Amino acid sequence: MEVHHPHHLNHKKNWKEYFLEFFMLFAAVTLGFFAENVREHSIESLREKEYMTTMIEDLKEDTTRINRSALLTSVKVRGLDSLIRNIYATPYTDSSKRVLYYLYRRYMGSATDVAFSRRTISQLVGSGNLRLVKNLAISDQIVQYEIGTERILRQYSIYHDQYQQKSRDIGNKIFDSYYMLEYDRETIKNILNSNTQLSFLDDDPKQFRELANGVYGGKGVLSIYVTIINRQKELAIKIIEDLRKEYAIQ
Repeated sequence: MEVHHPHHLNHKKNWKEYFLEFFMLFAAVTLGFFAENVREHSIESLREKEYMTTMIEDLKEDTTRINRSALLTSVKVRGLDSLIRNIYATPYTDSSKRVLYYLYRRYMGSATDVAFSRRTISQLVGSGNLRLVKNLAISDQIVQYEIGTERILRQYSIYHDQYQQKSRDIGNKIFDSYYMLEYDRETIKNILNSNTQLSFLDDDPKQFRELANGVYGGKGVLSIYVTIINRQKELAIKIIEDLRKEYAIQ
């Protein structure tokens, strides 16, 4: 039997049908685009909050370490000041020699710098993820904190490289380690009550003055260091407060 196809199979679409198909395709693409944007925005917002949560943890750790460094460095500055004054308190007696040995051993070898927690800030600044932080004021604070961290590290490096190490090189020509073998930095105070007759490897006054000059310069650098790490702590506390408000983090 012969089959007759309906005549509408060969029907040509009018402009309304073409427009409807175009509109439906356009709508599907647009909705897909917006859905993808919403998904990406949601993911980035989640990552942003995760970064800020770990940022708070890092800053809290930093403030603890800064407090310890500020305390120890302030004690060291006072110890170095005592060392300088005792170097110039000539002529030396048995008692003053013990004091010089004690002060040199106690304060010239210790490190009191801050080891900053930089895991989050390195990811934000170093990898470009700082763009996730939508609040520009907070973003600027984070950048300023990183700049402050670098300045602090440079300041302590100046002390160590230009003053501490050179002063110790001079001190090694003056102080005889033989008298300090049985002591560490904490127990060296016992040398003050020792009956051992102490002497210097080199008692040239010029050597002592060079040592005093180096210690004096280092003391000044450390005094500035204490000032800038305390400012850094204030900024850390401010950032923590702002992050908790902005992201509702406890």
